[in-house]
Amino acid sequence: MNVLLVFSMFAASSWGLRFSFTNDTELEIFRRQTLIMNCSSDEEIQWLIPDDSDALIKHVSRYEASVVINQTRKCDSGDYICRSKWNRHQFARIRIHVTGLRHSFEHKANITVRLGDTFNATCSAEGGVKWIIPHSSSAVVNVISVYEESVVSNKSVPFDGGVYTCESKSNPREHAWFSIYVDKF
Repeated sequence: MNVLLVFSMFAASSWGLRFSFTNDTELEIFRRQTLIMNCSSDEEIQWLIPDDSDALIKHVSRYEASVVINQTRKCDSGDYICRSKWNRHQFARIRIHVTGLRHSFEHKANITVRLGDTFNATCSAEGGVKWIIPHSSSAVVNVISVYEESVVSNKSVPFDGGVYTCESKSNPREHAWFSIYVDKF
């Protein structure tokens, strides 16, 4: 049996994405988005979804079905499995983590910036974010709007080096961070 799991995510904003996966993929998405996962096979299929999820299964046929979640929430996090109804060893799985943060940098990244160069990182969450920056940094936190905030250094200096953390104001457990190293050469 060939199971194909196609994942499509549509956001209310321009953050819409489309991906295709075959098995054991982890994906982080943001709260309050519409999530659609499609599965099709040459054999009859069934979906297994997390118990607390508000997911709705829509059957197109015995061989094709979608899981739809409107306005994703934390409780929608978990494993979504599409499998053959008759051969339980044939399946495709995607692990979804629903988070409230959006950020323009790779989480846990180590970034090198040349002395005097500009760096800019943005992070947003509903209700705003709080930046934790190195105490000696000359970087400035610029508030762009209620939902988006940036850390900007127009002329990087060695004191800008260190760990920068973005926390959701409504849920401090939702956070992302990156490290900056300012290279003098």
